[in-house]
Amino acid sequence: ISHEFRTPLTVILGMVESLKNDTGGNREKSAEMVRRNSRQLLNLVNQLLDLSRLESGKLQLSPSNGDLATFLQYQLESFHSYAQARRIRLHFSSGLPHLPMAFDHDKIQTILVNLISNALKFTPEEGQISLAFHTISPSHAPHPEQVVFELSDTGVGIPAEQLERIFDRFYQVDDSSTRKGEGSGIGLALVQELV
Repeated sequence: ISHEFRTPLTVILGMVESLKNDTGGNREKSAEMVRRNSRQLLNLVNQLLDLSRLESGKLQLSPSNGDLATFLQYQLESFHSYAQARRIRLHFSSGLPHLPMAFDHDKIQTILVNLISNALKFTPEEGQISLAFHTISPSHAPHPEQVVFELSDTGVGIPAEQLERIFDRFYQVDDSSTRKGEGSGIGLALVQELV
C-alpha cells in the first residue's frame, strides 16, 4: 500500500516542481499528470475508507430507481476511449434491453469500474473485453429472479492455484517489483465485500 501512495505522490511533486520552473509549453501536460495522479490517490483513499465502513457496518445501501441494463452498458462505454487507444474491443451483451429496478448506482459503479479496470490492465492490445448481463430464476433461490453480470477478457488469466486468493485484501498474483499490472490489491477485495 505504501508503494501505491508513494508512486503518484512522487509524480505529483515532480510535476509541481516542473510547473514552477516551466517557461515553455509543457504546463498543460504536467497539469494533466498532476490531475491524473491526484485522482488515483483519491480513488485509493476512497476504497480504503469504503472497506473500513464495510467492516464497521456503516456502509449502507442507497438504492434508487433506474434502468440497470442501460446503466451497465454506460459504465462499460465510459472506458471506450481508453480501450480504443490500446486497440481493445469492448462488447456488451444483454438478454434484456431494459431492466427497470431499484439499485445502488454508486456501489454497482464501484464494482464495475474495479472489474473493468483490472480487465484493461491485463488485456493485451487487440484484445477484447465483454460484459454480459442477464437474469436467472434458480428454483432454490429465495427470490424469483437474480441479476447476473459477467465480465470476461482475452488477457493473461490467473493461474488456477491462485484463483481462490484474488479477493484477499492486498493480494497480488504477481507480487514482484517488476510486475506489469500496478494495483493495490484493494479493488477486488472491495468488489467482493460490496457484492
